[in-house]
Formats: sequence, structure tokens, C-alpha cells
Amino acid sequence: MSGRKIAAATVQNRTQTPFWNWLKQKLLASDRLPITPPPGIAGPDGKAVYQNPLRFPNTQSARPCSAELPALPGGVHHKLADNYYLTRDGRRNVDAPKVLYSSGEFVGGEKAQPAQVNQGVATNFGLTAPTPGFGAEWSRSKQNELASQQKNTEFEYLQRFDKFTKSA
Repeated sequence: MSGRKIAAATVQNRTQTPFWNWLKQKLLASDRLPITPPPGIAGPDGKAVYQNPLRFPNTQSARPCSAELPALPGGVHHKLADNYYLTRDGRRNVDAPKVLYSSGEFVGGEKAQPAQVNQGVATNFGLTAPTPGFGAEWSRSKQNELASQQKNTEFEYLQRFDKFTKSA
């Protein structure tokens, strides 16, 4: 980086009045008692001085013509300026979305036939089941149950109460 700064060294940075500077030094504890060690790196006089974090023009390097140009590979992006926006912007190369279907019919490709998943209650589940909804009456019998349920003694007891669940 170059030693040339944005502003001349004679430019005075903004600062507060001496009272506010003194108060700031006290509140930040940068001026301490002689028995207390300094808060940071001590200066040549042995005291720690508050380092202002603000950036002023006479502390910054001048960017134009002061730094070396970066070594970039060749291509459409190799220039730092005067590069045409429309040729380097990737959003300009995007096409409109393709139409997959129009008014319920597929436009491109073969129409896929839906796979027959439901083979029936007996094939899918092994037991007959009523259709859900109104009008379905569940009838329970030992012959329609699995072998583990046919040997269950509580099943016969519960089957006696099925007559109360039937609709009139």
C-alpha cells in the first residue's frame, strides 16, 4: 500500500472539548492511579492512551492509483471497470419456465399411467374391513379374526356387547 493518504497530515481530526476528553479518559479508565497497572500497552511515558476507533481521512490510504491492480485471470470479468452489465449478468441467460401442462393435459412426453396400488382389502391387509363413513356397521366374529385373536378369551366376552352398538 502506498503511504499517500486521502487528506493531508495538516488536517485536524474532529474531537471533543478538553473537558469531554478528560471525562472520557476517566470513564474508560485509561488514566489510572500510579499503583494500578495500565489498561493496555503503555506508551513511552508509561501511560496508556485511549486509541480512538473512529476513522478519519488522514489515517486512511487513498485507493485510486495507490494500490497495485489485482492479478485477475482473463475473461469477461477481468476488467475492474467498463465491463458491459448485460453480458456478464447471469440472470440475463435464464429462459422462461417450460409449460408442463395446459388446461389439464400434459404438453410434453408420454402420459404416465398411474400404478395400481390398491389390490383390494384381502390382498393389502388380509382382513375384510368396512368402508369408512356413514352406514358402515362393524360386525365382529371369530372366523374373520387372525389366529392370535381367535384364541383370545376376552374376545368372546366383548362379542356379547356388539348387539348394543348396532344401529336401529
